[in-house]
Amino acid sequence: MSQSILYVWLPCKKVYPVGLTYLAQTVHDVHPAVRQRILDLSILPRSQRSPALRDAIQTFQPDLLLFSWRDIQIFAPHDGDPTLKYAFTMDYSRNPIKRLVASLKGLRSFIAYHQGIRECLSYPWLVRSEFPQLQMMIGGGAFSVFSDQLIQMLPEGIIGILGEGEGTVLKMIEGRNLSEERYITRQNGRVLEGKKSSTRDISSLMMDLAYLETVFPQHAAYHDECIGVQTKRGCPYDCQFCEYPYIEGKRVRYRPPEKILADILQHYQRWGTRRFWFTDAQFITGKQALPQCTEILERIIASGLKIEWSGYIRTSLITAPLAKLMVQSGVGDLEVAITSGSQEVLNELHMGFKLEHLYEGCRYLKEAGFNGRVLLNYSLNSPGDTEETLRESVESYKKIAEILGENRVFPMLFFLGIQPHTGLEDRLIGEGYLSSGYNPLSMNPFLIKKLLYNPAPLSHRIAKACLSAWEITARSKSAETGIPMKTVYADRSLFQGVVEDSGRQTFIQLGELLKK
Repeated sequence: MSQSILYVWLPCKKVYPVGLTYLAQTVHDVHPAVRQRILDLSILPRSQRSPALRDAIQTFQPDLLLFSWRDIQIFAPHDGDPTLKYAFTMDYSRNPIKRLVASLKGLRSFIAYHQGIRECLSYPWLVRSEFPQLQMMIGGGAFSVFSDQLIQMLPEGIIGILGEGEGTVLKMIEGRNLSEERYITRQNGRVLEGKKSSTRDISSLMMDLAYLETVFPQHAAYHDECIGVQTKRGCPYDCQFCEYPYIEGKRVRYRPPEKILADILQHYQRWGTRRFWFTDAQFITGKQALPQCTEILERIIASGLKIEWSGYIRTSLITAPLAKLMVQSGVGDLEVAITSGSQEVLNELHMGFKLEHLYEGCRYLKEAGFNGRVLLNYSLNSPGDTEETLRESVESYKKIAEILGENRVFPMLFFLGIQPHTGLEDRLIGEGYLSSGYNPLSMNPFLIKKLLYNPAPLSHRIAKACLSAWEITARSKSAETGIPMKTVYADRSLFQGVVEDSGRQTFIQLGELLKK
């Protein structure tokens, strides 16, 4: 039986490692005698990461080391992300100097992307080289999605966790067989996998922040950050580009609202936290989730806590009473994946909502006194898009802006990133767009370009609109308008699109082009 575990949060953008904290809490609840320590490499300068890992292993002397790999995929950039600007300028600009500059900057981004992957792979190899007897595991969202590729690039014997990891880690601690868990490993050149059809009940999960502070020495780095709180796991939808059902399963499992409030209250009192992000795939996963969501918000209001919260929310599921509770409990800016303004395209992507219901939810928010901003994520040039459906997307933005106020609505331009284990990948392999057995982590620039789904002929119209919009925003220096950067967002880079207001300009330009 393992008596000590060192968790290592691999380098990524600074974001509270909520998954590791819940995992460590579960281990403590079941086996309180097991010593635990969390090391966050993401908040250390790169030169200090390897020494910090060595020092943690030597001083803590773990029996088991578990890496958590959160981020790996960048092939769905948005108009707050410079990689999209480099790609479009390089492919579509008529200015040869701008194309050359964009090519060099794009190459730099490409190199940095693969350097990031290699760096994360280097830490398990460091451990294998210098501490060969130490048992290792690896999990997290990035590993779960790309496990088939990454397991071939990692040391033999490391055990990969797919999806939620509590059951697998508890069995490792207890020395039990893993065959009925979702795991993958490589031994003697052969890849072995376990299967698991059930998902874990999380109703008893509650953080003990005082304990967490003892096992996470770097916790102070997050006292002024947005803290993630999970209210449920699982997503019942079948959105064709989304990984959540693969990672968490389709069965939705709920935490009791009183325990969720207890988590929030601990962070509020001990760390002074005032900003929270519900890390669920969707805060409102359907009508069956409304009682839990309602009680969470009612408890926040009754507690008198002055917080700001947000998360991924389908406005199509917001009712008038819920909208009032959202506003009263401190809802902040919202990120809404509208994807398309065409119901036909939404149906083709299996999005599972009606646009009229989305508009209705926005009206309820307005009537309730919502004063935040709404980021509308549009994935233009999705399968099924035509010039007519693009016009519908432009009109849908105008309709939501009319409801909530133009100064509160910010369209954000995305492109679908093709990822393993999704319906979109299956479809595009079936259509011959991708080859069966392709490597999603390939360094082939032509494949990388295909993985950013933006096929002709619409690609040229969209690119032209983007290039025109970026020139306008650059001239107007919108980035200096004074819009505060401090906001409740899972992705800070996404908010750069709000600061520049480039998405709105893109939609204006696209609307004009589509009139011709």
